[in-house]
Amino acid sequence: MKKSDLFYIWVFISSYLAGVVAYTLSLFLLYDEKMRGWGQLLMWTAPSFFTVTLLLFLLSILLLKLMNKNFLWTQTLLFTLAAIVPVYFIPILSGFWNFTSSASLFSPEGMLFYLFFFISSLMSSYGLWIAHKRHNNKSFLILSFVVAMTFVIIVAWN
Repeated sequence: MKKSDLFYIWVFISSYLAGVVAYTLSLFLLYDEKMRGWGQLLMWTAPSFFTVTLLLFLLSILLLKLMNKNFLWTQTLLFTLAAIVPVYFIPILSGFWNFTSSASLFSPEGMLFYLFFFISSLMSSYGLWIAHKRHNNKSFLILSFVVAMTFVIIVAWN
């Protein structure tokens, strides 16, 4: 495995952790609740992120390259729009089969899950952009280290 492949894997893992951190912090700050169901959160979001979301991210990059419009802002815009799709997969993973009532993006749960995937998409876009353009990845590594440490603190605190 090449060093660049490991960096791509770390981009996706740290982006997922950034979403978990955003979700749990917003749950605490907005609703004054601690995260109790870590297994449920990970079982609902991990499959959606590591399958549907990553596929949409890769398709977005392919589309932008075909159109010759691959810029950081266009990539980030497409990633944030693609983050809407997995919000509608969460109810299916949790056992609800009715899209209209349980997966509304504007419900409190839907907004929290969109925040999860929105933050993940921002971090993924930034990390993939750095990896693709072969920029210095130290800023992303510092950011991902802060996210990972925040995740550890949140898990230990709850």
